[in-house]
Amino acid sequence: MKPTGPVCGCPAPSATREAARRWISSRWFFCVLLLAADWPVLRWHAARMGDGGDEPLGLLALGLALALTPRAAWRSEISNTAALASGALALAAALASGWLPMLARAMLLAAALGVALEGRPPTNVSGGALGRAGLLVLSLPVMATLQFYAGYPLRVLTAEAGRSLIALLGVATERAGVVLTWSGGMVVVDAPCSGVHMLWTGGVLACALAAWLRLGAARTLALGAAALLAILLGNTVRAAVLFFTESGLWPAPGWAHEGIGLAVFGALAAGVWRFAQWLAPKNRSRSLTRSCSLVPKNTTEAERETHSERVNEGTSPRTGTVLGGVAAMCVLAALWPLTGLAAGRGAPGGVAAADTAEFPGWPEMFEGRPLIRRTRAREAAAFATGFPGKTGVFEQDGRIVVMRWIRSASRGVHPAADCFRAGGYAVTPGGLVRDEAGVLWAEFTAVRGDGERWRVREHWRDDHGGAWTDVSAWYWAAARDDAGGPWWAVTVALPE
Repeated sequence: MKPTGPVCGCPAPSATREAARRWISSRWFFCVLLLAADWPVLRWHAARMGDGGDEPLGLLALGLALALTPRAAWRSEISNTAALASGALALAAALASGWLPMLARAMLLAAALGVALEGRPPTNVSGGALGRAGLLVLSLPVMATLQFYAGYPLRVLTAEAGRSLIALLGVATERAGVVLTWSGGMVVVDAPCSGVHMLWTGGVLACALAAWLRLGAARTLALGAAALLAILLGNTVRAAVLFFTESGLWPAPGWAHEGIGLAVFGALAAGVWRFAQWLAPKNRSRSLTRSCSLVPKNTTEAERETHSERVNEGTSPRTGTVLGGVAAMCVLAALWPLTGLAAGRGAPGGVAAADTAEFPGWPEMFEGRPLIRRTRAREAAAFATGFPGKTGVFEQDGRIVVMRWIRSASRGVHPAADCFRAGGYAVTPGGLVRDEAGVLWAEFTAVRGDGERWRVREHWRDDHGGAWTDVSAWYWAAARDDAGGPWWAVTVALPE
């Protein structure tokens, strides 16, 4: 005879109330609440994807995070603990407006989504949760920020480690910054060789493998550490090999530069894949539910499934109060930016090096020729956003010269390539060049679909003889030397 009362003594709610509770407590609905609570972060994310500062590679990581989330995770009910934790993270991201940079707030939201999609033992939804959270973080527009802060330190590390490897092959070199000098000349470890792109791609690979193989937190961290070590080692090997090809010691075809990088990363990816398989549990179960001895054998299948989900997730018909409170928390978070209280302090991120410096005025001559000021230049808007200083745009014999006077070191000082990408140009790095005075510049080519083509060079300098060819090297030099500013960022664009 089949039982007619509730299982395990729980009060039987009405069918409508039970359906509403299950719908509201579902993970997919809770994720929608979290996204709505931090809608300014979503708007910022969409704007960053199209502003040229970041390549839209984050969409790949986002797609992997969604594809590798088990369907059972979306259908299952969220526990009180996960609801409270993810709601608190989303609320913190909303209340941090004006205090934290948008990228930090976006990371809090990604963490909230990761917690919301994490199950609890004995379910298997928890397997791979940290990998999925890592993919959500890597889906954010982090590439430009990584290049800005980590680009130069990674180049120094690569140059120093590569110098030791080159010495093993019989060539003595000396390192000065990111320049390797030897008896036949010098080779520069430029910005594309910093390994930032390889580091991001390796992180996506490690997180995707952890999510696919349902690795636990400890094994995911071990895989991430192994991938990081492999990427740093691989980038050193690539830099050492490129030293021999770029210096002419080893003759190589034109495609060797990209080919060497792909070959090295392919070998690293294979090693990370093999290590992830070794870490994977031997018997993985993808089932979300399990049977419970408290359920009578003659219980219907629907009652058995409902009870199993409640045991696994720790939910009950009485969790409506908790979920309702968290939902109200999300509504308050969504309304917070509209109150006007969120703005005010601004996010920190600059180094106050020369805030008291007075603007000396724009120069009348540049490289021995007069400058003609363009008072209403559309180029100025792209270069003048978000940094403490002034921007001037000039014409000179058919070319455009953009000068930025920078009062203090700031994340808002972006490279010219970002401005061209935002304008719809495809940017191709061109290496380093010297002008007639022997000053070193970074050069790139910008091409648009309508055939418009520019050859652009830029560098950063101060009034004491210091010069840098990329924004990351300039920032760290400025951060170390508070009295070194103010600085000038000069960009010269010549149409071809």
